[in-house]
Amino acid sequence: MKNTVELHARASMPLVIAHRGARGHAPENTLTSAALGHAVKADLWELDVNYTKDYKLVVVHDDTLVRTTNVEEVYPGRPSYRVCDFTLEELGRLDAGSWYEGRDQFGRVAAGELSAETLASFKGLRIPTLEQALELTKRFDWAVNVEIKNHAHLIGHDTVTKDVLEMIRRFDMVEQVIISSFQHRYLLECHDLCPEIATGALVENTRPDDPVELCRSLGVNAYHPDRLILAPGDLAALRDAGFAVNVWTVNDMDEARKLVEDGASGIITDFPAACRAALGRD
Repeated sequence: MKNTVELHARASMPLVIAHRGARGHAPENTLTSAALGHAVKADLWELDVNYTKDYKLVVVHDDTLVRTTNVEEVYPGRPSYRVCDFTLEELGRLDAGSWYEGRDQFGRVAAGELSAETLASFKGLRIPTLEQALELTKRFDWAVNVEIKNHAHLIGHDTVTKDVLEMIRRFDMVEQVIISSFQHRYLLECHDLCPEIATGALVENTRPDDPVELCRSLGVNAYHPDRLILAPGDLAALRDAGFAVNVWTVNDMDEARKLVEDGASGIITDFPAACRAALGRD
């Protein structure tokens, strides 16, 4: 496994990044989704980190548990369903996979792309800890984009970066991880606490006045823009300045090809197998 900095330097080979694992065909941010992303040869996977009430790091995208677990059934009437209002032990009682078939977010169940056996295997999946996610990634000799969710209005705003970095170091995985965040303060903290780790600046909704200057000011390796805020010339300017550009979330494969032609160094997608095929990576 090349380290993440080396991966992002390979201009001739655009990276395919499995968004929350291969969530087009498996429940997001589960070890099953990650394993599927690895099985279809994504270069790395992306996950989201949140704190529990007892300051454990868990892999959940949303601030709340409602969308991707059966929390309302297991804990009816709780005044809050925020991740940070549950202990790790409480989260361990939740089913993080059964919702997938009924929601069918991407229409893949209706299209018959998942067997009854596969769908049955999703029932009872658990929310992984960051520790478990790193263990899986290390066992696969793979790489991962760890997105630290913004804790500015939650518990742990002052400690989450340090705790994430300590766990990555405990697994001796600094070279297999890129850390990204919309909370750019965390990226500056990474630069101070672990300057050797790769970082990526996430942006959405509003394009920065000068993406190159933003990346320089944060000391990051990569720019991670929402596909909707890219402006003409951004990709070329960022790549010329030495920054990787990993665009999210791209599920239209014609768009993925065009972004790569224009200079994107990575595509963050819910469908890594299709993306690899579209980019001629198979």
